Amino acid sequence: MYDPRFWQRFRIIAWLTIALTLGIAYLALSGYTVGLGLIVPSSSPTASGLLPPPDRGTVEGVVCDVFGNVIPGAKVEILDAVVTTDYEGRFRVDNVPLGPVQLLIKAEGFQDSTVQISVEPGVNYPQIVSDTGLWPTDFSVRFHAFTNSLETDDTQLLFGLVEIANPRKEAVLLSQIEVRDPNWEVVYDLLESEAVINHISQTYDLQVVTEPVPAYLIPPQGIVVLELDALPQPTKGKYHLWLVYAAADEHRLGRFQVIHIADEMEFDPNLDPHIP
Repeated sequence: MYDPRFWQRFRIIAWLTIALTLGIAYLALSGYTVGLGLIVPSSSPTASGLLPPPDRGTVEGVVCDVFGNVIPGAKVEILDAVVTTDYEGRFRVDNVPLGPVQLLIKAEGFQDSTVQISVEPGVNYPQIVSDTGLWPTDFSVRFHAFTNSLETDDTQLLFGLVEIANPRKEAVLLSQIEVRDPNWEVVYDLLESEAVINHISQTYDLQVVTEPVPAYLIPPQGIVVLELDALPQPTKGKYHLWLVYAAADEHRLGRFQVIHIADEMEFDPNLDPHIP
């Protein structure tokens, strides 16, 4: 007796059997040919595949100012390549021809800087800091307040740096350098007495002008980094630097300019605010 459903099921089973047989045969044949070396499996990328060609190198570094503060958003030009530093001042340029090349660095508020390097195979790390760091375009002050501990106990100390750069062709006189805590109390006064002035001038080899008011003289193209003495049990919050300065002629006439910088006291395990 003819049953259409039986033959329909029979055809489905037959086709499945044929497909399974062909699949097994294909796998067996593939294993055999790989064993003979006829089929070579593709290899994964290796470290050597990520390196630049032998006639090229990579230039990688961090752009800093003359104090060591990183400069985000700086433009770095190497031959026809232009890159921008990230928020940590870092940059990277690949496929740079080997041999001597020139780095041109530009950043808002800083003088253009040129650094000569010799590119070698692999990764090259030019130093763009201190002597090769960027100079500000005009008289500049940076202030850092930081602590050695997160615990508010007798072991917590406040540290501070006052960084001063004078790119001018004339001297600048500082007649007030004062730091106030979050409660507006004076915690540092670097011109409060003759004893303090003598100590600061001798420690940092600074000339002192006494008229019309005492002042430290920052020479042309001069850099000074004042390290503030550790202060125990500091108040949490922002610390304020007040600095009064003038060119020599303006100082004699009593015409001063004021800089105010506020910096939040932050925990710095390295005690170095220049390390990101």
